[in-house]
Amino acid sequence: MTALFKERLDPGRAAAAVFLGIFIGIVPIYGFQMLAAVGLALVFRLNKPLILASTFINNPFLQPALAIASVQIGFFLRSGHYGPLRLSALTVAHMRDDLLSWLLGSVVLGVIVGAVGAIVTAVVVRWNAPVNPGLRARIRFVNQTFAHSAGYDRYFVKWKLRLDRIFGMLAAEDLGSGMVVDLGCSYGMALSFTAFGANGRRLVGCDLNLRRIEVARQALRSLNAEVSVEDVRQFQLPAAGLILMLDVLQYLPAEEQLALLKHCCSALTPQGRLIFRVHDRERGLWSAITLALDRLLFFFDRPGIRPLILSAAQYRRVLEDAGMEVEARRFLNRLPLAHILFVAKKPLAEIAG
Repeated sequence: MTALFKERLDPGRAAAAVFLGIFIGIVPIYGFQMLAAVGLALVFRLNKPLILASTFINNPFLQPALAIASVQIGFFLRSGHYGPLRLSALTVAHMRDDLLSWLLGSVVLGVIVGAVGAIVTAVVVRWNAPVNPGLRARIRFVNQTFAHSAGYDRYFVKWKLRLDRIFGMLAAEDLGSGMVVDLGCSYGMALSFTAFGANGRRLVGCDLNLRRIEVARQALRSLNAEVSVEDVRQFQLPAAGLILMLDVLQYLPAEEQLALLKHCCSALTPQGRLIFRVHDRERGLWSAITLALDRLLFFFDRPGIRPLILSAAQYRRVLEDAGMEVEARRFLNRLPLAHILFVAKKPLAEIAG
């Protein structure tokens, strides 16, 4: 039973399970609530015991209050004022008369109460989650690196570190040794992250955003870093022990994506690693949400250009053809967005090649 309740109990998924469970419990689909809860838990891969437990908000003690609150909210939304409170409001006949108000109000009430429950759940789960001392120390190091940046930039870095699961995943990886290259480095957060415990490690990055590069130069001045405004396609890759590309490839046409990956593989030293993140096209609803958000960002940032994400098999194939040892890790970010983290390692056999 203990193992069952720990099923997918990270803060984001736990919050989603509680939100959906409470919402299903409040919406009047009596007789189908447990079926709906289990179905959604399977579809979205959520914690089944948690989502089922949350539906029990609709219990004999709370059901009358939930029903009346739903009718009153629905009545207000339809007419602009609340209906009279009376004991007859608890009768089946009254509920039938106000069925539309009940349904409308229950949806609104379910969203509100579900959101509150989700927030509380996320906070509780995160508070009780096992501490990752290495990750926490790295995050503290990066925040200190950007401590003297402008307020907006400092808070962007702070919240990016909190919300983006990529940093926890990087902390769990062997980031190798030797020079680090970050293609599309933005503010240089990932470069700073990899320098923790090795302040003398050579850091090189490029990005097209001049302002972000200027922030990175200022923040990384105490490290052995060099960042420049440059297109990743024209960047002269040095021999590196680690190459990072986080959310970069979708900006390029298919043939340029594959060519860049080949170029990165050839630039790695033996035992070097190429780590890059792309959107996951094979996660159903989560993929649709991820791609929709990316298209929206492209609409404002790069009008007339659409993001291009190749299949996981295409990315894996070009890496394996280059002789790399490849691992792919699918994950949902905290927003939630569907991603794949590719970790490609260059084998020692490349020395003899």
